[in-house]
Amino acid sequence: MTNAQRLDHVEDELETVKRLLVSTASYAESANRRLDELTIKQDRTQSHLDELTIKQDRTQSHLDQLGARVDQIGENVDQVSDKVDSFITHTQRLFTKAGSEIEETKARTERLEALMLKLDRNFEEQKSQFQEFQLTTGAALERIDRVLDYLLRQQGGNPNPPS
Repeated sequence: MTNAQRLDHVEDELETVKRLLVSTASYAESANRRLDELTIKQDRTQSHLDELTIKQDRTQSHLDQLGARVDQIGENVDQVSDKVDSFITHTQRLFTKAGSEIEETKARTERLEALMLKLDRNFEEQKSQFQEFQLTTGAALERIDRVLDYLLRQQGGNPNPPS
């Protein structure tokens, strides 16, 4: 091989090395950009983790407060339960008393109904008697009217009324 050929061969290899170096530099720049992007993403992730930790702390605080409220509500429920038990006992006594009063009222109502039936019968009887009285009185008034008419006619023929 001649020097010129060797020189061409070395130049070709240098050109290849040059291309490899350019490619490697380009790859390194790309890798650096990706590394920068990953660093930014890692920073964002850490920021989100910090926010989540804060939220978790707030949530725990709310849970602790809620637990205290639940305990207080439990105490209130116990108090209300005692009051309800007392109310039920008192109500049962009232219902028992009301039941006996209702029975007494039913008995009185039955007596009142019997009295009302008796009054209704008396009313119907008096109504019937009154209607009979009206018929009798009406007939008597008709007779009196006829007698008066007769007398007036009799007096009409006589200029001087009887004294």
